[in-house]
Amino acid sequence: MTAPDARPADRSGERNGGDRGERPDAPSLTRSDERLLAYLDDVGTDYPAFVASNTGLYADHVESRLEALAAAGLVERVTGEAVYRLTDAGRSALRDDCPRWSD
Repeated sequence: MTAPDARPADRSGERNGGDRGERPDAPSLTRSDERLLAYLDDVGTDYPAFVASNTGLYADHVESRLEALAAAGLVERVTGEAVYRLTDAGRSALRDDCPRWSD
């Protein structure tokens, strides 16, 4: 089953002249990506299983999104095990792509 937010929203109109001050080269994040980055920003480092448990996302989805975010340089593996943390680029993308959660 594919997550409902697996594809990024079309934000092409927002990139050029959007009112949130986004950079045109910034990666487009899904809602899941935003949740993962925000969670890692809050806790520092964590295992994908705990990230899934604490964000309410499916473990398989979290693992695949963390791998994609790592490939984009937004998170990184901390150890030989699958422990991830947010990078400076990830923190910047989170700040640029989404306002702080209000819910």
